[in-house]
Amino acid sequence: MGAGAGRSTADLLSEIEDLKSKIETIHGRISEHHREMTALQGEVAQMEATRRSLLAEVERRSRPPDDVRITDHALLRYVERVFGIDVDAVRREILTDGVARCIELGASTITVKGIQFRVKYRSIVTVIGGDQKTHRKKSKAHHRGRRPERDDVNAHLADYYSPEDTND
Repeated sequence: MGAGAGRSTADLLSEIEDLKSKIETIHGRISEHHREMTALQGEVAQMEATRRSLLAEVERRSRPPDDVRITDHALLRYVERVFGIDVDAVRREILTDGVARCIELGASTITVKGIQFRVKYRSIVTVIGGDQKTHRKKSKAHHRGRRPERDDVNAHLADYYSPEDTND
């Protein structure tokens, strides 16, 4: 005979209810452990963030003295405030309507009065004086076998070349 053949239906139903009760108890404990685990994971994440922050601070404080530097922003503010240089006036002197138009037309280098303005992503990123050496790289257009058009760019530089200008 099979298992449970000698038991009554009432006994089997009672055992099923007992098993269901145990399942509910286990399910409750699992849910409780999930909540605890989630809380612990949050705490671990917070501790990890704190640990990373502390490690970064230790690294920052452990740098040798030769790593001490001044940012370009601080240097510019010093020149502006201590030497009394009007930085916005200098900005206007560099970024005239003609230069802006050249940038809009896609120029990557603009030369005005022997000074080169290098352009990247529609911004002047560096200035090279007439007495400084430049690294001559071939343009992408050159590599593709065509020369970039310069007539439009040069046409918009007329405001730099006024007849009364004798500083060239």
